[in-house]
Amino acid sequence: MARDRCLNLYLPAHLRADHRAGKTNILSRLSAALPDWQLIDRDEAEGVAPPHGGFALTHMQEPLGPDTLCLRRAYYYPFWRIEPTNARWDFAVARAKPALAAVPPGPARAFHRRMQARIFGQADPALTPQDFVFMPLQGRLLQHRTFQSMSPLAMIRVTLAQMPELEIRATLHPRESYSAEERAALAEVAAAEPRFRLVEAAATDLIRSCAFVVCQNSSVALQAMIAGKGAVLFAGIDFHHLAGSVPRDGLAAAFAKGQQPPAQMASYLWWFFREQAIDAQRPEAEADIRRILAAQGWPVT
Repeated sequence: MARDRCLNLYLPAHLRADHRAGKTNILSRLSAALPDWQLIDRDEAEGVAPPHGGFALTHMQEPLGPDTLCLRRAYYYPFWRIEPTNARWDFAVARAKPALAAVPPGPARAFHRRMQARIFGQADPALTPQDFVFMPLQGRLLQHRTFQSMSPLAMIRVTLAQMPELEIRATLHPRESYSAEERAALAEVAAAEPRFRLVEAAATDLIRSCAFVVCQNSSVALQAMIAGKGAVLFAGIDFHHLAGSVPRDGLAAAFAKGQQPPAQMASYLWWFFREQAIDAQRPEAEADIRRILAAQGWPVT
């Protein structure tokens, strides 16, 4: 098999297992999209710096080798993206301008209801807004990383200043490990400002009852917007378009926009998922995969 028809797959075992079991998933669609290619399963850990010749696809790892792209789930199955980076804020969809006027309104509303039911257990979440900001914290609370407008700790203090009448109820990410220094910093903020407190509750319950969401770039903000709540983002992300974005809008404008329910959310979801992502359950997935790979210069016909 020629080098230009060899694709090394540094992908999770569960994707390979589902494909071998005959389940239709993104790997099944990739295989069907490249019938004249040799697809080779590799150890996922090698994807950090692919050692093999030919082309390569990694999973949630920054592509470092030549002719390497990243496969990443677009938040919910069966939606995926294939990108030259693992950084969601640098995805093509993050730079695109949503073409919402062209979205079919009826199917978009039905899709929105299905997404709500998937996340909240009902097509029309029961919302009981209260006077508090829900802040799902992520990791590295004391660091200001390049894709962020400020550190998470600074975000807490700025939000307290921006919303002097509202309480902040924050949660810690269940898969993050927080240092003693980080926990001490949170305790110091809580001691100085009683309006800030850490809580343990389901994100969906907090979304239902909060005024709006503030975070760096947590997918919880996307869930909140799907429910009809506003969101303020302090970091770059691919679903920023209808939210208030501090990096994009500035602080005051981001809070002014982010407190409001997102307009045209049904149309946006259709555009974001159905038009801008690969839907592995639809027959168009194979053509979408070939189009994306060809756009990256891969020899795909």
